Amino acid sequence: MAVEVQPPELAQLIDYAERSRAGDWSLRAALTMYAQPQPQRVSDLLDLVRRIESAVAPHRAVFEQEGAALWRAIETADSSPPRDRVVGLLRAMTELDHLGDVLAAWAADPASDRPDAAVDAVISDVAHRLDELAVPHEERERPTRQRRR
Repeated sequence: MAVEVQPPELAQLIDYAERSRAGDWSLRAALTMYAQPQPQRVSDLLDLVRRIESAVAPHRAVFEQEGAALWRAIETADSSPPRDRVVGLLRAMTELDHLGDVLAAWAADPASDRPDAAVDAVISDVAHRLDELAVPHEERERPTRQRRR
């Protein structure tokens, strides 16, 4: 039987990329709309999302066992629980989560001002945080070219 992550706010944060927001837009869905004129910004954001997802994946049991303590550490800005790296990752996720709200609101009303400055600020800050936490960049495999015979 799978254990649920508690508190519910932590469970929602962990699901920041897929969780429904304003106008039923998730962060990923809003990024598809935002990408049309801003492909590089979206590529940079998705790189951060993938870096966090790969770094967080091995810590699922920590979320289930220490969720309340981790949530308190995020709320109080206390970085001294036993899982400093996990708290750092959760703080980076918090920034992306807030940006998800901004992008979803924009996607629900695309006539409003584009949130380019907010996107740039989050990209810069979260990239810096992940670099400080030594979260590796995703290695992308290049497609192999097949020779014609």
